[in-house]
Order: sequence, then structure tokens, then C-alpha cells
Amino acid sequence: MLFVAIMWYMAVYFPFLNLAYELHYLIPVLIAILGFLLICISSVHFYKHNTTLNPLKPELASTLIKTGLYQYSRNPIYCGLVLILIGWGVYLLNLASIFCVILFVSYLNLFQIIPEEKSLAYKFGNEFEMYKRSVNRWI
Repeated sequence: MLFVAIMWYMAVYFPFLNLAYELHYLIPVLIAILGFLLICISSVHFYKHNTTLNPLKPELASTLIKTGLYQYSRNPIYCGLVLILIGWGVYLLNLASIFCVILFVSYLNLFQIIPEEKSLAYKFGNEFEMYKRSVNRWI
């Protein structure tokens, strides 16, 4: 939500970076819906495997999920969040807002994904290392 607000702020206070394209509002909505579906479908796997969905406590994970969307991306929920932000950025049609998506991905990599992966490597050892080698972090 913080990045959604920052993106809006950038669009309002830096109008000279607005893109002069006319897009149908349906395009950003469809991008955001796709992101929301990725999050929902990915979240179901946590419940099906009876493990934690809390990204702040990866040490509570009881199972390493490698099926469904997790066979294509190690972080489909984060991919969904990025798609929602991309949809929002496309709706705003502002270069500074769209650039915020790159900042969000960088933030996630540094402060969420890398620590999460260290915790999962500690918990699941070789199984996680093999999974990490066979499935990309994003897509």
C-alpha cells in the first residue's frame, strides 16, 4: 500500500512525467486482476500444504511448496504484487510512478526475499538448494 501511495504521489506532483497515451482503463484493470489471481492461487497452496503464509516468519514453514505456480516461480505471490503495481502504474501513466515498481522489486529482493531464502535454506537444506537451482526467483 505504501508503494501505491508513493506512485500516486509521483503522478500528482510530477505531472511533467506523464505519458501522453490514451489507454482504455480496462488494460490496467486486467493487469491488476491477473496479479490478484496469482496471489490467490498461490496462497491456496499454503493452506493445502498446511504451512504458514506469513512472509515475516519463514522459519514457521512446515513444507517447501514446489508445485502449482511454485514450479515456475519461487515467489508467485510477489509476482502478483508486482503485477498489481504495474497495473496501477499503467493506469497513472506516469514515468516516475512506473519507476516505483523497480524500487519495489529491489526492496523485496533485499529486505524480504533474500532473508526469507536464507531461512528456508537453513530449514530445508539441500531440498531448498535444489529447488532454488531449478526454479527462478521471479519468472
